[in-house]
Amino acid sequence: MPIRTIHRYVSLVLAALWVFQAATGCLIVFRWDIDDAGVAGSRAAFQAERLGARLDSLVLEPDTHVSSVWSANNSASRFDIFYSRADTDRTLRVDGQGDPLRDQRNDTLSDGNIFDRLSDLHMALMLGDAGRAFLGISGLLLLTNIGLGLKLAWPRAGQWLKALGRPKGKAALPLLHGWHRMLGLWIALPAFITISAGVLLAFDDGLEGLFKAEIPTPAITAPSMGDQIKPSVALAAALAPYPGATLSGFSLPGEDTPWYNVRLRAKGEMPRIWGLTTVYIDAHDGRVLSAYDARQAHGPVRLVLDTIYPLHTGQIGGIAGRILQLLIGVWLMAMAGLGISLWWTRKRLTNKKSAS
Repeated sequence: MPIRTIHRYVSLVLAALWVFQAATGCLIVFRWDIDDAGVAGSRAAFQAERLGARLDSLVLEPDTHVSSVWSANNSASRFDIFYSRADTDRTLRVDGQGDPLRDQRNDTLSDGNIFDRLSDLHMALMLGDAGRAFLGISGLLLLTNIGLGLKLAWPRAGQWLKALGRPKGKAALPLLHGWHRMLGLWIALPAFITISAGVLLAFDDGLEGLFKAEIPTPAITAPSMGDQIKPSVALAAALAPYPGATLSGFSLPGEDTPWYNVRLRAKGEMPRIWGLTTVYIDAHDGRVLSAYDARQAHGPVRLVLDTIYPLHTGQIGGIAGRILQLLIGVWLMAMAGLGISLWWTRKRLTNKKSAS
């Protein structure tokens, strides 16, 4: 079967899914910034003692269970505390000093909750591991199709300037073909890199196990005894070895996990919204059980796994990187629209010729 035919029909079959992926990706590229801008109040800098004190007081409130805390913006000046009360899941937005800014239920689409739903759709179609695998496979097909398109569009020697320039003329078919080819040649390479990172991200858990590159977690050797230490104590113990680090995530102990899981963004770490330096603190005596310093070398496989998320989201390049990801999403939707228009126009002209 000719390459052009394969490229055309794979695109037609999967275009809707790829456009959906691109659209949801565009909507969440700046999700943190948009949500943060909609919450009035302080953006006080992160202070571990005061934020820890807020957690200490919240876990002591009746009928309240705190599960985790996550940074709500790139500057670590606001945090979301996830908790449940009276069997209702809620999120408390606080500033870097723990002062409350917004308290909302999680079962609505108001405020920032809509972005959580969009993220679930973009990453797994809200289908969990099966959805991630399905989207990973569709990403592989998209990469293959981009490669086929590049092969078809590749200019002959001496034709590059013309191929990369704005298409001229008024006839619909050559104009559509020219725009489709030109945009493909300009953006295909960065799009290929971004989509490749997304495919790897869909299978990252399996890759960690396959190459034995998991971030180390503590081994439960015997049940710990005694009362649990306060969250503020665990937070201070995790931050102590990393001067200047800010908090990215903080998970409280569970029945099968008798430790605090603290995720930090250490100075010198790869740029990303949430840092990857991870510290496990014993929930009963405050010892550091294990730690993963994201600034140190942990082998080539682990380096790739640590890079794929900030690369796919553009966070590795800061604001400029995220703008590029937004443009790639718009490019993918435009390429799908141009490709379908090109197919439809060609089909209509063919039918018109056959009828005459």
